[in-house]
Amino acid sequence: MCIDNKIYLTFDMDWACDEVMDFLYDLLENYGLSATINITNYFCNIGRYRDNKRINLGIHPNFNPIINGDAGGDNKEVVIRKCKELIPDAVVARSHSLLNSTPLTKVLYEFGIKYELNSFIVPHKGMCVYSWYLEGVMQIPFFFEDDIYLMEGFSNQPKFYLCNRIKMYKIFNFHPIHLFLNTETLERYYKIKKDYHNFNVLKKNRNTKDYGILDFFKELMKEASDGGYEFDLIRNIRKEDYSENCGDR
Repeated sequence: MCIDNKIYLTFDMDWACDEVMDFLYDLLENYGLSATINITNYFCNIGRYRDNKRINLGIHPNFNPIINGDAGGDNKEVVIRKCKELIPDAVVARSHSLLNSTPLTKVLYEFGIKYELNSFIVPHKGMCVYSWYLEGVMQIPFFFEDDIYLMEGFSNQPKFYLCNRIKMYKIFNFHPIHLFLNTETLERYYKIKKDYHNFNVLKKNRNTKDYGILDFFKELMKEASDGGYEFDLIRNIRKEDYSENCGDR
């Protein structure tokens, strides 16, 4: 299998409201996309996501309250258990804020997680980055996350990330809220953050003038279509894939 023609879309729910999750579902359906959605909490139409064979649900545990000392008695096992109760068959995890450590990975493995997506790497042409195992969980690096991209000021266009001289899994991570808002600066997001679940406020504050994350996403879809790329799920990655295609380059 050639990894160069595969794109893996991931989305971190980050407690998005029902209407924004409906927006994401319709967006994925309009393009007929396969995607891995990392879930933080129950939402009204989660059943549509569960029933869609092109969509796989992972978990998005939030360990930040433990770090901040306001977890209310929850420890890492409790946090992961609550996520797995919502998505019992989840095999993919990405932590909120990309928080990871060997003890956390060990517990994720004990709860049935096989793939962890907490290693963000800034890509450049000519690089070759392997996945690796930690405590039995495949650690898969990824090279695009929309909020980091906003911090960088849209430094690269979608075509850059599809360059075959970047030898790593083409994993893109988006947040539903940034797609819905078509966020062009993080200031827009910070402005509405306190009204995160007020859909009327969200609708009034969508970016309709400047190039934003939704525009990037649509451009990525066009580049992928023109380039003959396939979309696949994280759970379908095999440990042999990358060494077969990257090791001698």
